[in-house]
Amino acid sequence: MPPATEPTDPAAPLLAAVRTLDLTSADGRAGLRALLAELDRLAPGAVLRQAATIELRRIGWRGPPG
Repeated sequence: MPPATEPTDPAAPLLAAVRTLDLTSADGRAGLRALLAELDRLAPGAVLRQAATIELRRIGWRGPPG
């Protein structure tokens, strides 16, 4: 098995963890707040960039040509 490599984006593991949270529980919501705070600490602006991308896709943007 090849050795594990570090992800190029230090926020990637936190983003993956956010997808697994149960947001219907108070613990899940508290966990989300903690993960988002840590994500913002590791990669400032990552949450805002992701939100902007989602909004652009919502209005039909498909990304830069090429």
